[in-house]
Amino acid sequence: MLLASALKYRFRIRYGRKIVELYWVPIGFGVVVVLLVLLLARLVGNAKRKEIRKKLGLPESARLTPQQAEAFQAFENTDMKLKKSFPTMSDPQRQAMARDVLRDKGVLPKKKKAR
Repeated sequence: MLLASALKYRFRIRYGRKIVELYWVPIGFGVVVVLLVLLLARLVGNAKRKEIRKKLGLPESARLTPQQAEAFQAFENTDMKLKKSFPTMSDPQRQAMARDVLRDKGVLPKKKKAR
């Protein structure tokens, strides 16, 4: 649709005797906007992942071991299930409940490691 509207409204600029068509300007602008939205989504996702790792006591920037990756994935799944079950509950309350559930199941350690 963006391409069709870009081709419909072509910009023309006189450059001496030649007419230069600038139909690529709206297309380029659209591509830049899409790339910026994808970059923003990636940054937000990485920030959330880092925050969850910190709350779980996992390394924030290092690669996770298979057991840690399983605990991280279990936390995300439990958090999503609780979000669907209790939509009005605040994020910190829901995440604390998810941590407690995973500690009860033995997926997460009972206490955080001392640093």
